Amino acid sequence: MTDTAIGTAIGQEQCDDAIAEALTAGRSLRAVRKEFGLSTAELDGALERLWPIDAVARLRMIKSDLGKLDRLTQVFYEKALAGCIQSGLLTVRIWERKHELLGMNAAAKFEVVTAPPQAESRHDKIRRVFWELQHPGQPMPDDWPNAKYDDSSPHPKRLNGGNPPLLDGDSAVDMLSKSGNDKPSS
Repeated sequence: MTDTAIGTAIGQEQCDDAIAEALTAGRSLRAVRKEFGLSTAELDGALERLWPIDAVARLRMIKSDLGKLDRLTQVFYEKALAGCIQSGLLTVRIWERKHELLGMNAAAKFEVVTAPPQAESRHDKIRRVFWELQHPGQPMPDDWPNAKYDDSSPHPKRLNGGNPPLLDGDSAVDMLSKSGNDKPSS
């Protein structure tokens, strides 16, 4: 580096330090930019030099914070062992913060998933009702109506002594329209 470059680097470092001091004192970015006569790009460059945000800077900050948290933990852990409840609580909070910084706070979660009991389908409900009407008190076989079953119970259709006549679609409509009504409805 030449003497001019070194002088410029030292001047820039001193300027950056003055900017950092002004910002940490609570002045706004706009006020600092006006005070030092900087453009927005120059101020952004100074902020990047002061507080870089990249992977290396983040790791450096995490390591620094972990060191500080270790020192705090040591002090408050000793007080907690001596009986100070607040120090014990603070120690636990510090451990939680450390785990957050290191990405270890994701607790393993186990969900117990149980399948709901198989609900009876509408079709099966209708089948069961028909079975119960035809065979009161008997359990319905799984493969009914194809199963072989005891046919000793009275069927509703046989209560009046015999099977009713089988009706085709038109006969059924005619029979239903005449039942209990001598006059056709219009």
